[in-house]
Amino acid sequence: MKRVLRGRTIMIMLAAAQGLAASAWGETQDTGAVAAAIKQAVTAGVPPGGTATLGPLTGAKYMQACTTPLAVTLTGTEPYEQAGVHCGSPNWTLYVTVTIARSTAVVIAARPIAAGQTLSPADVTMHDEPVSMYAGRQVFYSIAPLAGATALMTLPPGTILTQSNIGEPVVVKAGQTVSVQVLSGAVSVSVSARAEETGRIGDTILLTNPSSGQRFTAIVTANGPVVQLQ
Repeated sequence: MKRVLRGRTIMIMLAAAQGLAASAWGETQDTGAVAAAIKQAVTAGVPPGGTATLGPLTGAKYMQACTTPLAVTLTGTEPYEQAGVHCGSPNWTLYVTVTIARSTAVVIAARPIAAGQTLSPADVTMHDEPVSMYAGRQVFYSIAPLAGATALMTLPPGTILTQSNIGEPVVVKAGQTVSVQVLSGAVSVSVSARAEETGRIGDTILLTNPSSGQRFTAIVTANGPVVQLQ
């Protein structure tokens, strides 16, 4: 009980001190002016159709009225940013959260997609989705790169396709004879080899030279397997 009373006493004293400070300052900062300054700074970065929502501005009532133009600095990554509102005279800085809401056309599942299923054009479609729904994830802004890609998990209709739930298209299949590009400095030579493993873009797979029986590895690219010699 004593701790609770002591905490309340401190809060009352703090509120009283803030009230006295405000009285000593005279006029306190107008929250409307702070909001207007932030919105003006944010407007340039908000795309057409986007909106910006400001966090609480109650901190302004503890600031002395600014006699110079307010300067605003934005930090953070869309959709969550922070506005630092600085006053030159008297010298103070107020921080306010800013949430930017906008939508961008991304690829989503047009119908149920089973895990392991190879995507067809009818499986996907473009749809405007709020950026906040996929912030920080790698999404697809075009259907073209998904040709031949496979689902890594079951995807209900409307699911936003990302690099975590969609596998790169299969470029090389096990047992297939492929042309391997061997690079050594500025020299490039193509050789035929049999793929021992199925490979997607970025995979390292094992291949066999049918003439010598020698096995070697290569990195799968969009144009086929590549061997980079040192």
